[in-house]
Amino acid sequence: MPDGGPPADTSTRQRILDAALELFARQGFAATSVRELARAVDLRESSLYNHFAGKAAIFHALVDARGPANSAERLRGPRYRALNDPAGFCATYAADLLERWCDPREQQFQQMLVAERNLLSAERAHSFETLFAEEIGLIGDRFRTFALAGQLKAPNPDETARLFLAGLDFIRLEHFVMPPTPSPRTLVGEALVRFLGNFQALVSRGGPAQ
Repeated sequence: MPDGGPPADTSTRQRILDAALELFARQGFAATSVRELARAVDLRESSLYNHFAGKAAIFHALVDARGPANSAERLRGPRYRALNDPAGFCATYAADLLERWCDPREQQFQQMLVAERNLLSAERAHSFETLFAEEIGLIGDRFRTFALAGQLKAPNPDETARLFLAGLDFIRLEHFVMPPTPSPRTLVGEALVRFLGNFQALVSRGGPAQ
């Protein structure tokens, strides 16, 4: 195994996904052949089809693994269900996003999505549905719970969730998508702290943050 390659115990399926992510991000979906993918993980082309039906299936698997579905699944987990105050919930969500944004594979994933925004309409529709119908709905449900408990000003919890996610996404665009190189982690962390403080001042029942 060459230096810098995946660990020996990494599954073949995961090695295919890792190679596809790198190739799709660097040269695009259309320009990457199944043969090239197979060669990148030392497989015969016919053997790759034992794991995926084709390139579109690989792309779909990448979207499921790194896209909104992954975040939605995390929101359903016990760690988030145990958060009983809006400030803690929002801070935890933002901290998880920061970890994700700083992951080089996440940055490759975003490059891939930008490069392929006009292709694979089914995968794009799947990602859109998961983000706007599922993730916003899950956050809106938590905001609704906080509002009923008197902890949050949220006349429309789903719209409050949209406001929250929009602010976070703007930070991602400002620091990871638009600039030629990602911003330092500390700078992004400071931007998140400012945003969270302002968001809490707007929606908290306790008034402006001190």
